Amino acid sequence: QSVDMSKMDVNTRTAFIINIYNLMIKYAQIKHGVPTNNLQRAKFFSNIRVNIGGEDYSFQELENGILRANATPPYSLTKIFAQSDYRIRHVLEKVDCRIHFALNCGARSCPPVKKFSSADLEEELRIVALAFCEQDDNVKLDEERNEILLNTIFKWYKPDFLSSDSEFPSTIVQFLRGERKLILKRMISGGKKIKLKYNSYDWSSNVVESKTFDASALKPDAYPFR
Repeated sequence: QSVDMSKMDVNTRTAFIINIYNLMIKYAQIKHGVPTNNLQRAKFFSNIRVNIGGEDYSFQELENGILRANATPPYSLTKIFAQSDYRIRHVLEKVDCRIHFALNCGARSCPPVKKFSSADLEEELRIVALAFCEQDDNVKLDEERNEILLNTIFKWYKPDFLSSDSEFPSTIVQFLRGERKLILKRMISGGKKIKLKYNSYDWSSNVVESKTFDASALKPDAYPFR
């Protein structure tokens, strides 16, 4: 049966792309190997393609094109889809920043892989956001120094969360709970500028006995989802 994303509502398309992305990342790492440097990672996310309903998509296009409402990827100067690209019809109208708590690019610093459904997507995204932000590796509050130490994901995709550093604490507080939420509220109410710092991203993979990615070994139309 053909997959036609143009017939999917927003929740169905969002859940579908997140699930396909997470599944195919793992499959591609096992099949073609794990990228170990920036150049390899660029080719991994741009050259491996998934065929969905007769149309080919790279991981970059699934994430930054469809899910991020055709946003400019980190360290890039142009948007994913040109206006003349026929695939632009599948782009979501706006980005939900919580997708970054759901997408797993295969690195240890990524959120864990979960299954998402169209019917319960709102609650599922709420839960993964809380789970991600309660980990000190992702959001660590230092009230004494008035600073927050963050996963680099927040730096790469900052436009999806806020328009300025000063707005970030008020944005992230909604994803905290318990004592951590109270601490950040106190920091915000203190009126002083809260410093944002970022952890080094751990790109290593947990794929057992993985091989190194080799872009020259890629073959077209390897992963059809028709």
